Amino acid sequence: MSQDDVYYPKSYDITYRIGYVIGFIGILIFVFSYIFNSLNYILLGLAIFETGTLLSGIFLLVWKKEVKIFILSCIIAGILLSAVSFYFFNFNALFKDISIIISIGLVLAGLGGLYGKEAHCFHFYEGWILLWSFPILILLNLIVFILNIQFNSAVHLIFSIIYFFIMLLALSFLIKKIKQPLMQYCQN
Repeated sequence: MSQDDVYYPKSYDITYRIGYVIGFIGILIFVFSYIFNSLNYILLGLAIFETGTLLSGIFLLVWKKEVKIFILSCIIAGILLSAVSFYFFNFNALFKDISIIISIGLVLAGLGGLYGKEAHCFHFYEGWILLWSFPILILLNLIVFILNIQFNSAVHLIFSIIYFFIMLLALSFLIKKIKQPLMQYCQN
């Protein structure tokens, strides 16, 4: 299959990039809400982040459909698990929290695929760093919740720094992606 065989108009590429912008707005809201301990805005940030990630996943252009299926499956499964966790897992707070962390992990796995594709094709080093930081971040969150130390001030400070660093990497990635000419095909 050649590049000419694929229908991918400029509007798709623009929408794909808008997904990254929406996702970054969600990251921004999440990070500052976490730093300032505002639970309601944390959830809003996550919802916006997941929406943007889903939009980019839908309009992703890859040459192997299995890659897109995997990425979208992770994102959709994460969003569905998140919804189920909020509405049906009220019988056990720890189980609910861990389910939400896993749901975010699934969305991050999909986003990691998006970032990894861009890192591979266009040499965006932020994509590689973010791709490999997401599993570590989810594992650390699971450990913190299992040990029940999520409200410890030192843990909060450490995660605030980690989330802020991830936000800066995502911003750098977003700037590069927005500056990139439309309809640029993979360079590898």
